[in-house]
Amino acid sequence: MNKLHKWGRSAAIMLAAAITATGCGAGSNGGSGGSSPSTGTADASQSTITVSMFHSGGFSPANPIPAKREDDPLRQMLEKKANIDLQISFVPNDQAKQKLNTMVASGDIPDLIYMSDRPMAVQYYDQGITADIESVLNDYPELKARFSNEVWDALRYKGKILGTPGYEIVQGIRGMWIRNDWLKKLNLSVPETPEQLLNVMKAFTFNDPDGNGKNDTYGFVTGVQKSGEFSSLGLDALMLMYGVNQGTIDAKDGELLIHNIDPRMKEAIGYIKQVLDAKVVDPDWMTVTDHATLYNKFYTGKIGIFYNDWRSMELDNQKKIKDASGELPEWIMIPPMKGPHGDQYSSIMSPQNNLWTISAKAAKDPEKMKRIMTMMQYWFSDKEAYPYFAYGVKGINWDMVNGQPQILQENKANKELQDKTKWMNNYANNRRADDPLFFNFNYEKTSEFQIMNQKYVRAPGVDKFVTPDAGDPLWEDRTKFMNESLLKFITGKEPLTNWDSYIQTLESKYTLSKYKEYTIKNLREQKFIQ
Repeated sequence: MNKLHKWGRSAAIMLAAAITATGCGAGSNGGSGGSSPSTGTADASQSTITVSMFHSGGFSPANPIPAKREDDPLRQMLEKKANIDLQISFVPNDQAKQKLNTMVASGDIPDLIYMSDRPMAVQYYDQGITADIESVLNDYPELKARFSNEVWDALRYKGKILGTPGYEIVQGIRGMWIRNDWLKKLNLSVPETPEQLLNVMKAFTFNDPDGNGKNDTYGFVTGVQKSGEFSSLGLDALMLMYGVNQGTIDAKDGELLIHNIDPRMKEAIGYIKQVLDAKVVDPDWMTVTDHATLYNKFYTGKIGIFYNDWRSMELDNQKKIKDASGELPEWIMIPPMKGPHGDQYSSIMSPQNNLWTISAKAAKDPEKMKRIMTMMQYWFSDKEAYPYFAYGVKGINWDMVNGQPQILQENKANKELQDKTKWMNNYANNRRADDPLFFNFNYEKTSEFQIMNQKYVRAPGVDKFVTPDAGDPLWEDRTKFMNESLLKFITGKEPLTNWDSYIQTLESKYTLSKYKEYTIKNLREQKFIQ
């Protein structure tokens, strides 16, 4: 028996105590059980129920969950807590829809199904394949409290919650980075308004901040996606200073606020045009169409302001910066600028999109429904169980240090064992989106940057919940026209004085009023508008 096979067998022994402690303890954060939701553990005196799980939402799809129960201590923890026989079908996400459709067509519908997106969940719900959990969720208070109202609301359809979150989406990922060493050299303060930001960009471009006597630096680097969208590449950060974002729609008092035609968008476009006209943006910006290209600009050491991930100064990126520029600049992340209307956002919240749904057949069995919800509450909200599912094997992937869990870094002694446990990441759906330990930061200030960014996340719009109108032949052309028009305004190909003409064209050629009527109706049907 080789070393790794021995480990596979011993893993269950290593976690036996954890299974007992977290599965049969007092359960202050545990799931509801066999006789009542407050008991914490399913009633072991009752017979075990088989629950089938269709799992395609793991974080390590290349390392599937072990087929044998004795090799999977995490599965045993879930089973023991809910008194179930958990049968898991693990499918890579890119194959999930085809596989699930085949199973449904054959009548082999799993009890618990991972849905990678909301449209998929809505489709199966409308077909009567899955059930909502609206009537039972309040019986599982720890699970309900685990996620914010915004998360649960995003999983509503026609007033019903379709399922539990598949995993919590990380918010506030991107924010504004700035060269603090350049600020110090030029005796500048951290900018706080759009005007101050532009002034710093100018100084970074024209005042030789790197001291090499050459005109080779730029205040800002940005880009535009091949689709014509500005999202996540920097221009959207400038728009957010004016409270708008390309493609976003807000619903308020039964009315739509379409950002692409909002007067504040005109202001934002005017500001961006001013920035471009000042020649403070890296001139290659129109060729920057993805994050990899954006990062390559960041590595050069010739850029002063950069909008991207709060992990951008992790050690692997620091090495790339040193390799590319020969130095390690003092990059810091700063709060977003406060715009003229008081808006101050680092990004817009991404609505919860993935979820676990329960089949309509399983939902008709009250005891099975109870066991499934017991397992979900335990998996996602039990504090003692959390590190086992989120981090892996105690003593191999993590351990307790001074009373707190700590990730064990890979080294020669444990690399082989850590490689063997990568499949456990498929159970890490319970990880908290603000858990720096899970993300295993290796730069001391990354947690600080993450916390700051997440303070300035704007509430989501309703655009992600609008179902495209199949009877509207102009649906895609309308979006394309708006994206192209905004880009033309920004680059000066279309003067901003033609803004009213842009709105009129949307109305006359692209039936804007019809679009508004449909969108309001669609959102009202889904209970997003009363």
